[in-house]
Amino acid sequence: MTVTTTARAAEVDKAAKGPRDLLDGETFGLLAGYVAKHQEVTRAYAERMVEQMLVWMRAVADNPGVRLAMDETVDPAWHAFILHSQQYSAFCERMFGFYLHHVPPAPGVSHSAEEVDRTLRALRGTGYHVDEEFWVGAKPCCPPNPCVAGARPKCEGQEGGGGAPPPTVSAES
Repeated sequence: MTVTTTARAAEVDKAAKGPRDLLDGETFGLLAGYVAKHQEVTRAYAERMVEQMLVWMRAVADNPGVRLAMDETVDPAWHAFILHSQQYSAFCERMFGFYLHHVPPAPGVSHSAEEVDRTLRALRGTGYHVDEEFWVGAKPCCPPNPCVAGARPKCEGQEGGGGAPPPTVSAES
């Protein structure tokens, strides 16, 4: 049997009105709490970050075989999700039909303007709210860190974060 990410994603979409609906409330809260603590940001900021990671995951599922850029302001949410391996593995199986590995670009390699544009189109194509402050290329910078007075995440000359490899077709017998 051949399963594509699009077929899996369509199954997941039936009940998802927004990115939070892609996870159960307990898992969303767990991830937001983890991000808030380990990134030293407010809970509201962490929730926005997790939501944008889920929008990106949805875009990856909707665009099989296309490499989409992951911005470094959202990447910590993906790392948090991967660290919660049981929930992440179950989500990937449901969403993609396989485990979506994190494969960052080579050191010193940042995303091309074309990849950023393609990613923004894909994010908007999900129908979910795209919080453009979090995405390179959408605005001149990233959202300020709300917890550290006078500090902002790295913005000028920002290097690309860890994008995922293109999704592949999973073959099961």
